[in-house]
Amino acid sequence: MLQQLQERYRQYDEEANLVRKKASPADGLFGFGNDPKNHPCHEMFYEDIGRWTKAFLASAPNPEQSYAAARFLITAPVECSSKESYWMMYAAQGWCRELVCRLDAEGCGKLRDVFDDLYPKRDRMPVQQELYKALKRGTGKR
Repeated sequence: MLQQLQERYRQYDEEANLVRKKASPADGLFGFGNDPKNHPCHEMFYEDIGRWTKAFLASAPNPEQSYAAARFLITAPVECSSKESYWMMYAAQGWCRELVCRLDAEGCGKLRDVFDDLYPKRDRMPVQQELYKALKRGTGKR
């Protein structure tokens, strides 16, 4: 299932880039035109990741599989090829909170460290703050 997730991220990254390339330079300027940021592909991606997460959890993944999926969700935004897909991938990290209950304390600790390395505390949005707290709780530390 992890390959399906990785493929969906790859497709979305390409699609978001294509939407931006097809847009005229003035699209979205001063709130006019067809702003590429408002293209339906972004919301469809987010919803698709939610469906994937629910299907993944229904498959009763073990802690190792859950760790791999959560690590991918956390690292994907910084590994994407463009800024066009970064913010929605960043928002999709919220789905990672659903996986924390499937992780062991060691996995939560490793992911918390990865998170600290990639996303400075001052730059985290509420979704990332909640995810970080869930990972911290998963390590058994308060």
